[in-house]
Amino acid sequence: MFKTNVEYYGVGFDSSGNRICAHICDFDPKKEKNAGKVEELLKKVKETENVTVAEIVDSDTYNQYLNGGCVRDKETGKPVAYVPPEPTAEEKAASKQALLDAEYTAAQQKLGQSLLVANLNNDTDTAASIQNEYADLNTYYKEQSDAIAASMTGDGK
Repeated sequence: MFKTNVEYYGVGFDSSGNRICAHICDFDPKKEKNAGKVEELLKKVKETENVTVAEIVDSDTYNQYLNGGCVRDKETGKPVAYVPPEPTAEEKAASKQALLDAEYTAAQQKLGQSLLVANLNNDTDTAASIQNEYADLNTYYKEQSDAIAASMTGDGK
């Protein structure tokens, strides 16, 4: 773990518990004589855009936010492992569409090359067969794209 000679940090978090900013706390915030400094530091942290929670944490806790993949738990205020949210329906559909597009492009290029060779060889039967495959590919692509779009609007799965 990363070690530092700084004992405390003033840290700002957004509403999701992500660390937005940090300022070195160069005094002991536990000492009563530093109450004014604590208020000043927390005010400075809160002035940062998107900060909803400001607090002073020790260096071990700060390192968990910095290097440990942690966020601030809304309930306990303690560091907890960050768990990415499940992809939205839109993100899943976009991923499916991107995969379909990549497969379609690769198949289209392969058929295009085959058609070029067939035409160069004056092989009209093979060329006609490739053109039929190309038409089938386009039909398949349209059906799949429509199905993905329908899943977004609730018309399909």
